[in-house]
Amino acid sequence: MSEGSVTQLRERVGYLEKRHGALALETTTARHDLAGALHREGRLREAEEQYELAFQGLSRRFGSTHLFTLVCLNNLALVLRDLRRWDDALGLLGTVHTHRTQLLGPAHPLTLNAANNALTVMVRKGDPAAAAREYPVLLAGCEQTFGPDHDATRAVRRDYAHVLDLLGRRPEAVRLMRGVPGLPVPAVLLGCARTLRYTGLFPVAMTASRYGADLTLGTHSGDRTGLADGQEVHDEDLGIRGRVVGPGNREAPYQEGLDLSETCDRVADAVGALAEHLAEVEHALGEGRLRVRVHVHHEHWPRLSDPPSLAVDRRLMPARDRARHDRLLRATPHTPVVLSDVPGPPRRPSGRRDGFTVMFPGAPHVIVSTFHGLGRRPAPSPLEA
Repeated sequence: MSEGSVTQLRERVGYLEKRHGALALETTTARHDLAGALHREGRLREAEEQYELAFQGLSRRFGSTHLFTLVCLNNLALVLRDLRRWDDALGLLGTVHTHRTQLLGPAHPLTLNAANNALTVMVRKGDPAAAAREYPVLLAGCEQTFGPDHDATRAVRRDYAHVLDLLGRRPEAVRLMRGVPGLPVPAVLLGCARTLRYTGLFPVAMTASRYGADLTLGTHSGDRTGLADGQEVHDEDLGIRGRVVGPGNREAPYQEGLDLSETCDRVADAVGALAEHLAEVEHALGEGRLRVRVHVHHEHWPRLSDPPSLAVDRRLMPARDRARHDRLLRATPHTPVVLSDVPGPPRRPSGRRDGFTVMFPGAPHVIVSTFHGLGRRPAPSPLEA
């Protein structure tokens, strides 16, 4: 929401406060809208203040356990989460979950939403073990309410598997995801490109696979959405989960006034071009046979290696499919790439080289490689096997 919208909402709150009083329902409703707008703009302290005032007004009008009041309390908890006040956020979400369970039952969508928010905070707090103990109940509730193949259920299952993977419980994670249909890799990449183009934020890190994508986006002066440090950007339809970081949270802070929108657009072009090509590859290999992960390859952020690179990890594919994938990608029209500081693909004992590097004409100055940079990336997760 734009600054103008925030200004208009603040003026409306002031008008209603003078006309009806600070705790009147009309004032409280407008104040809740103002708090949401401030939260979306990353003005977290102001949003916290307005949500607290809205909570007072709703509690006075409906009581502290009314569904309307609990919505306000849930939203306040999300602001505290973005402020990294983990314990405060968990306390409020626990209250919301308890009262929603009493009012609506344990499997109601609003109850499940509160439980999911709490588990997300636990993971971000750095306590995945506690989250892992609670995820089975949440997953069972989602399967009961939405069904096993609903987008919400799949998202919870992916999150649970990710937590198990973080705890080193990979066999359990593999069993959890086995048989679960993944999203087409090209669709995930196109979603990443769309997100980068929409936000105008450069990707500090990006890993995409058939089970979705994890994006960490860096703020800068050229962003197009006003997103601030600590906010999240999700596209549940394509399984894309993103978070926003500011200069202060980078190991090597960049110049905050640097306009990196052009850099972001170059990466979006690269991701989109690769997605379009991989759609053809998947069609040629057969539906569901494409098993790759795509990483943004870089040396130093926020300045991408020149030219920017994407690393395609296809080690998850069977040898026969990998060979076909390599032949298909080599057949793509491309500009020859000469990189003096990049080693060539390793040779096998037979003398044949594995891997290749191409530059797509549709995304100028963008390298797509199947080998360069993989040595500095984590090994493929068993969830993607």
